[in-house]
Amino acid sequence: MSKQEEKTVPQDSSLAIVALVLGVVSLTGPGLIMGIPAIVIAIIALKKKLPGRGMSIAGLITGIVSTVLSLIFLVFMIFMMVWSINHPEEFEDYPRTPHTQRLQSL
Repeated sequence: MSKQEEKTVPQDSSLAIVALVLGVVSLTGPGLIMGIPAIVIAIIALKKKLPGRGMSIAGLITGIVSTVLSLIFLVFMIFMMVWSINHPEEFEDYPRTPHTQRLQSL
């Protein structure tokens, strides 16, 4: 083997594939858990200039989208919890059904 053949290391696109898979899976629900690693792995793959640039970019975009949507949802849920704790009167006048009337008479 010549020295040039030893220096040539075959590069694969496994990081790009992992970033893409994590990004797509993060869109189905676990946004923060899989979105952030998708972003990190995609950036690493892009900085190393590995093959599969398109897959890395797609993983980066899907990771960012799912992370942002998850953060928006999390902020909304925290806001709703704080609001409902501070405004309990909004829940006092619930509709009367036969079941709730029976429970109140006990």
